[in-house]
Amino acid sequence: MTEDNTPLSDQPGRDGADRSHGGSADGPDSIQALAEGKLTTPEQRMAALAARGPYLVLWTAATLRTFTVARPDRMVIWHSRFHADVVIDSTDVAAKAGALQAIWLAARARDEWGADVATLRLTVAHSGVDRTAVEVAAISSGLILDLVVDATANPALDHQIARWIDWWTSDLGTLIHNPQGLL
Repeated sequence: MTEDNTPLSDQPGRDGADRSHGGSADGPDSIQALAEGKLTTPEQRMAALAARGPYLVLWTAATLRTFTVARPDRMVIWHSRFHADVVIDSTDVAAKAGALQAIWLAARARDEWGADVATLRLTVAHSGVDRTAVEVAAISSGLILDLVVDATANPALDHQIARWIDWWTSDLGTLIHNPQGLL
């Protein structure tokens, strides 16, 4: 909420609060409010900028040795081993490390698109992911994170383990979810 108790978003937030009434920081008035200096907190300014940037969608899954990232059309675009120096000693740590790889890739896509801030809907396969660490990494990378857990319909879980895929072989523009077909 803002200082005058107006909501930051038109969408229900992580806290489930209804943000469907006017005056949002990421709605149509956000650009004007940002220009007029009415958005005073970093969160408000970042939400307003994210509303103008791309909406990225990724799925990720991880084992103790590997991680997989899939794009919006459910195609796997990165499957690799964790770096040898990374200590992965539990499924929770693996889920976090896999999510961090996806965030890194989304930040590259955001940069390629030319946006200062973007929104990332990241679906992870494991509920034990360290949400705070993942959210901090996303914000540090210029991403507003919408973190979802789906262990049943996550396309990153279906990838063949022995087939390695390098992220740089994919067009990062395909990470942008655009159901209207407009950019």
